[in-house]
Amino acid sequence: MGKIAVIGAGRLGSTIAFAIMKENITDELVIIDIIENLVMGEGLDLGQTCMCRVTGSTDYAAITGADLIVSVAGIARKPDMTREQLLGTNAKIMTSVSEQAVRHAPDALMLVVANPMDAMTYIALQETGWGPDRVFGMGGVVDTNRFRYFLSLEFGVPVEDVEGIVLGQHGEVMIPVASSVRIRGKTADPERVARAVARTKDAGREVIALKGATFYAPAHATSQMVRVIMQDLKEVVPTSVLIEGQRVCLGMPAVLGRKGVEKVLEPDLTATERAVFLEAAAALRGNLEAVGY
Repeated sequence: MGKIAVIGAGRLGSTIAFAIMKENITDELVIIDIIENLVMGEGLDLGQTCMCRVTGSTDYAAITGADLIVSVAGIARKPDMTREQLLGTNAKIMTSVSEQAVRHAPDALMLVVANPMDAMTYIALQETGWGPDRVFGMGGVVDTNRFRYFLSLEFGVPVEDVEGIVLGQHGEVMIPVASSVRIRGKTADPERVARAVARTKDAGREVIALKGATFYAPAHATSQMVRVIMQDLKEVVPTSVLIEGQRVCLGMPAVLGRKGVEKVLEPDLTATERAVFLEAAAALRGNLEAVGY
């Protein structure tokens, strides 16, 4: 099946590692962190599930031969912080992770989870020098899951009966695509969809205010993407990818498989949604330039 490395053994990273293992999609999992006792303990605890072979280490040499690197390392977002305020510190961490990835696993794919995710994905692209098919970000999946969840609550139906997608920025300027919404295959009341849109945009901040951080939703979303990649399912997944003309990474529908991003699809956006997309791209470009990218 292959080898997966998770960089970052904090609560999110370890939850992601466990979620990936539950998918039964890898023979070996490595988890890396700078805190030795933490990462050794997580490695032992995860390994004792007997789901696959697990190594916890502070030494990046352990990722040698990895097919996929999931980069979670970074400081956590505080309740009063935007994802963009994280950028200065986490950019330095991503630079270090990228250097180690190139040195020890030069043929791997990289899935970026650390926030601010879109910016971190672009920085990883620049620092690894890998192609945009090999470096991509997670945010659209967790945002889409949240959108479908709030739509299911709004319309009182099982989430399996809800269609919808979130594109653009993983953050306050995300685009829950209202025109994509179908409830049991039918178009839905715009006012009720708008309420779900508003709840989706505030979902991460709401959880952070209540419990300090989000873990389960992003971990599950990451494991969904990892399953699509490792099993070469070639499914369309909202993924942060390079937007060539804008020199940023933002969420687009993309076909994912064992080779990474195999095709980026052009979404059907309204004029308003497209304007928000370009607004997010311009703001992100400014943020990246502020830290030298």
